[in-house]
Amino acid sequence: MSKIIKIIHIVPSSFGGGVEAAAKSFLNYACKSFIFKVIFLQNKKSENQYISYILSLKIIFEKNPDIILTSLWKSNLITLIYKLMSPKTKIILFLHSTRNKHFLDKLMTSLAAFFAFEIWADAESTLKERLERLSFLKYQKTQSKNIKNKRVISFVTKKLEPFNKKLCNPSFIYWGRLSPEKNIDIAIELFYKIFRIEKKSFFTIIGPDYGVKDSMISKIDKLGLKENIIIYDFMSLEEIIKFANASCFFIQLSSYEGMAMSVSEAMQLGLIPIVTPVGQISSYCKNMQNSLIYSDNDDEIVSNILYIISSQEEFSRIRKEAIKTWQYTNLYKSDIISEFETISKSMK
Repeated sequence: MSKIIKIIHIVPSSFGGGVEAAAKSFLNYACKSFIFKVIFLQNKKSENQYISYILSLKIIFEKNPDIILTSLWKSNLITLIYKLMSPKTKIILFLHSTRNKHFLDKLMTSLAAFFAFEIWADAESTLKERLERLSFLKYQKTQSKNIKNKRVISFVTKKLEPFNKKLCNPSFIYWGRLSPEKNIDIAIELFYKIFRIEKKSFFTIIGPDYGVKDSMISKIDKLGLKENIIIYDFMSLEEIIKFANASCFFIQLSSYEGMAMSVSEAMQLGLIPIVTPVGQISSYCKNMQNSLIYSDNDDEIVSNILYIISSQEEFSRIRKEAIKTWQYTNLYKSDIISEFETISKSMK
C-alpha cells in the first residue's frame, strides 16, 4: 500500500492579513496521496504568544509531518526548530511579499529558503524580487546546489460575484492590515483632496491595527474628516462585502506588495482600484483601463477620479474591465492540491 504523505501548513496567527485569509480558505484536506492540515501558531489575540508557539510545536511533533509548508518569518522559525530535530522532514517555503520587513524576517526567511526543497510564491514578482533580497542562496548557487523547484500559487481564494451595476459616487474603501507599508496616511490625504471638491465623499477603512491606527485617527481629526472617514476593526470577507457594496473605489497605496489579495477581491466585486504599481499589481492593473494607477502626481490622479465619478459611461467601462481581469484565474485551493499531488507522487 502506498504511503500517505502528511503535510502541515504553519501560519503565525488566525487573524488579519491575506496569508491568514488564504489559510482559512483551505484548512483541511485528505485524499489517497496526502493529508493536509493548517496549524495556526496563535488563534486568539489574547493568547500569550510564546506559550501558544510552544504548544503548537508540541502539536507539530504529534503530527510528525513529512512536509511543512511555512508562511512568514515566525512560522519559518518554528519550522527550522522542528527541522533541526527532525531532519528528514521537507520544507516548502511560501513567500508572500517582495521585501523583508526587518532583519529577523530576512534571517529566518533566508535560512528557510536555504533548507527548503521547494520555494513557492503568491506571484512571479514575489518569487523574483524576494529571492534577490535573501542571504545564503548565492552560496548554494556557487556550490551547484541551486536545484530547488520554484512554483507560483494562485492567491485568489474564491470567485466573487460582482455587485449589481450601480451609479458611480465618491465612495471609497480599503480593507487589509493597518500597517506602515500600506501608506494609509497617503490614502487619507488623497481622499481629502477629493473631499474638498466632492463634499459627499466617504471613505471606509477596515482592518487589524499593526501600529498606525492612532496616527491615522490623528490625521483624520486634523483634516476635519471625522464625519467622512470611519475605521473598523478586522472583519471576515463576508462582512467586508456588505460595506464594499456601498463603495465604488478601492484604495491601496502600498510601498510594496506580493499578489495583493484584497485588490483582486475588490476588482472581482466590481470596485475600481486606485493602487500603486508595486509587486504583482503592476502586471494586472492598467491605468484608465481596469484601474487607476497612483503616482507622485496627485493632480493627475485626482483629475482622473473626478472624471470617472462624473462619467457613468467611463465608470461602467473600467468597472467591467476590472471584473474581467479575474474571470479565468485558478483558485488557491486547486493550485495547492495539484502541486501536492505532484510532490506526493515523487516521494513514493
